[in-house]
Amino acid sequence: MPERGFAVLEFQTTGLFPYRLDRVVEVAVVHLNAAAQITGRWHSVVNPRRELAGEGVHGLTEAEVVAAPTFDLIAPSLVELLSGRVLVGHNAEFETGFLMGEFARMGYRPRLGMDAICTMQLARDFLPGAGRSLVDCCAAFDIDVTDAQQALGQAIATAELFSAYVHSAPDLSSWQDAMDRAGSMPWRHLKGASVPWAPRRGVESPHTPTFLERMTARLPDHSGPDGHLDYLALLDRSLLTRELSLSDLTALVQLAAVHGIDGDTCGRLNAEYCDDLARVAVEAGEMTPADRADLRAVAQMLNVPDSPAAPVATLRSGTTSCDGVQLTRGDIVVLTGDLARSREDWHRELNARGFRVAPAITMRTRLLVAANPGAPTGKTGKAKDYGIPIVSEFGLRSLIGVQ
Repeated sequence: MPERGFAVLEFQTTGLFPYRLDRVVEVAVVHLNAAAQITGRWHSVVNPRRELAGEGVHGLTEAEVVAAPTFDLIAPSLVELLSGRVLVGHNAEFETGFLMGEFARMGYRPRLGMDAICTMQLARDFLPGAGRSLVDCCAAFDIDVTDAQQALGQAIATAELFSAYVHSAPDLSSWQDAMDRAGSMPWRHLKGASVPWAPRRGVESPHTPTFLERMTARLPDHSGPDGHLDYLALLDRSLLTRELSLSDLTALVQLAAVHGIDGDTCGRLNAEYCDDLARVAVEAGEMTPADRADLRAVAQMLNVPDSPAAPVATLRSGTTSCDGVQLTRGDIVVLTGDLARSREDWHRELNARGFRVAPAITMRTRLLVAANPGAPTGKTGKAKDYGIPIVSEFGLRSLIGVQ
């Protein structure tokens, strides 16, 4: 009987569409136990048996994938790693789509009614106001996304994000219910010899995110249906390669139709996407001519008329002063950094005064208390984006009258 728990699944792929010619080029799995603690991790490069595209996105070379096992050779081990566990992914629709696509080519079907938890969709409940990207959601909890170009780095970050969700609501019945269903219906065993997985070689130089990568990581949440969010997340991925072919656009429209998105709605989503992209670019600071050209190219690819000027937005800034800051009972306070007074003491102090202490920055947060308010961290960055005041531990003492 497999251990109850969760399995984070992350793929790097040759493209966006598993039911066309696009294939998996890297797979990573991270196990979490029933308490959402990481207990194991595995990863491998995969030979897609087709031309490799998007090297700038996944950092793999033709020579590296040619020497790797094909998906059907690692599939028996992958089934054992996933069977009986709840699948977790950031944009789980994408990951499970490629998983099912690769299995379909082999004539293999796992059990019906498979549970998959999406940390991107859950952000709407746990991180209201946060963007949809993994980097943005992780920043709310000060989780570093290292090796974001690699499947394993993304899988570990997703596992830590999911763990933070669970620990924020440990009594939520849906965690237990999902594990009960997954544990009661293990996958059909897949016959085949156990083939060693092939971890990728070390990356010689760190990946420098492009302008569009940096901007998509800051894009806001979408308040529409879940299918709309999945569609917009695919647009985020598409910009990593800086181009969409006509066939890609056709496939996107077909995918939108699967989610019940008609042509007019698809066009509106594309237009809103370009507007959001331009707005966060303005908020991020001065753009180069090349950056502006990238924005125009995105609008052209999505068949959106080029706006005469990018939307102008004023970036709200946090403050390290407690001047003008007022707290009332019920306000949410977030603590970050190595504070002089223990977190447990501050939790008791703040709770006794009627304030709520939360682990993550959201738009509902009233105050961020930082050991070093000037240090650039995920939480201080989110606080500045949301216009949330930032004070030092001394500032908090002054604010609530603690000696």
